Amino acid sequence: MKKRIVVFSGAGLSAESGIPTFRASDGLWENHRVEDVASPEGWARNPKLVLEFYAMRFEKIREVEPNPAHYAIASLQEGFEVINITQNIDNLLERAGCDNVWHLHGRIDRQKCERHYDIFGFRDGYFNCDFKSEISMPVRWGDKCPKCGAQLRPDVVWFGESVDMRREYLEELIDTASVFIGVGTSAQVYPAAGLLSLFAETERKFFIDPRPAYEALRGFEVIEATAATALPKLAQELRHLA
Repeated sequence: MKKRIVVFSGAGLSAESGIPTFRASDGLWENHRVEDVASPEGWARNPKLVLEFYAMRFEKIREVEPNPAHYAIASLQEGFEVINITQNIDNLLERAGCDNVWHLHGRIDRQKCERHYDIFGFRDGYFNCDFKSEISMPVRWGDKCPKCGAQLRPDVVWFGESVDMRREYLEELIDTASVFIGVGTSAQVYPAAGLLSLFAETERKFFIDPRPAYEALRGFEVIEATAATALPKLAQELRHLA
């Protein structure tokens, strides 16, 4: 049986592909209030604005490619069972070849029915979806639900909504992981801070960040570098553990 590696990632993983982080000067929320575009209340007030906002994000992700960090994570699958837990709503890990990706905050390349929460992908020719989940018939931005006629909304977790925390599965990963890698996240807010502490007993623990907050990283091997710089080197180093 292959050893398990758990990779927990945040916005910094995709930043070098050209997707701005929340904290960047040209970040996700520039010129928009969070309450207007990333909350159930904002959706209720102005669904058109929300759909336009996420359509722009969606188009941006279509334009970019996975970077060396995404490909390095995928390469680890040659010798390990790799489980990705990500805060990112892009699909760059999947496009790099990663088979097992748990999106805590949803995916921007999916929509769901605001009434029944059925999940829908996009039509061929508009976007190539490669996710492996309970996908129904394909749709376009702004469509109504093909099943019930309710409005489709982005399949993204908004402020005030519950994160996709699969607690039993997470407990299994904590018990069985041989390596834990945190990358592209500040590790100062939840769920990132909580995950770091949960994997405190994992045999090998790495944290990659150009400006790490050391108070949260006791017991970790800290690599002060960007994801695209550090992960290819770390992946090569870990191959001898397989």
